[in-house]
Amino acid sequence: MTEVLLQVRNAHMRFGGVHSLRGVSINVRQGRITGLIGPNGAGKTTLFNVASGLLRLQEGSVHAFGQDVTRMAAHRRARLGIGRSFQNLGLLAGENIRVNTLASQFANASYGPLGVQLPRRRERIEAGLWTEAQKALAEFDVCESPEALVGELSFGVARRVELAGLAARRPRLLLLDEPTTGLDTAETEILKKFLRRQREAGRGVLVVAHDVGFVLDMCDEVYVLAEGSVIFHGTPDEARVDDDVVRSFLGKSA
Repeated sequence: MTEVLLQVRNAHMRFGGVHSLRGVSINVRQGRITGLIGPNGAGKTTLFNVASGLLRLQEGSVHAFGQDVTRMAAHRRARLGIGRSFQNLGLLAGENIRVNTLASQFANASYGPLGVQLPRRRERIEAGLWTEAQKALAEFDVCESPEALVGELSFGVARRVELAGLAARRPRLLLLDEPTTGLDTAETEILKKFLRRQREAGRGVLVVAHDVGFVLDMCDEVYVLAEGSVIFHGTPDEARVDDDVVRSFLGKSA
């Protein structure tokens, strides 16, 4: 069995009268792409926020890389090796590509106690981070000038900048929230190649996407959420013919 990089157990989250997660349990393993699909309101983004530390679980637990991180802050989880993207872009719209890709690598920046106050040390560290960022930008075919403001880019290019910043960090575990949103067919193929490389490198990936075809095509295993509960876990081929999965997406009559 491959190593479990992320383990969520019996997760419960309530927002007022809405029970967003009802005892959800999932595993994300090393060298595997795990899909998370379900209708709107199923609890997918809530689960991502719980896993990455943006929300603290009310009941249940989260373990990453064998360590209990249930009460660990998001920035500390990032330093452990968790990287995530956001459905609506986790970028600084008023800053340029260079600043955004450097900022995305904060978990890799070892300035030390006085590093920020020592210009030459800071410049040396940031030059190394920028070298990694340039490789990742090329991988995602981002040809714009590093000085281009992110807020002036098309959504598809901005999405690729976000993914490139995440790739430059080389996290052991990637949480991708709707990564295909805003991407055309060619850009989606670039994303697919990137995901295959993560699998080959032994990293773990958890991906949420409304594009069910993308998830079933790319993933090794799939979880399906509906009304805050896991209604299916299995292979993509099994998901395609599962009655509960078909009903949750297509309706009982279909």
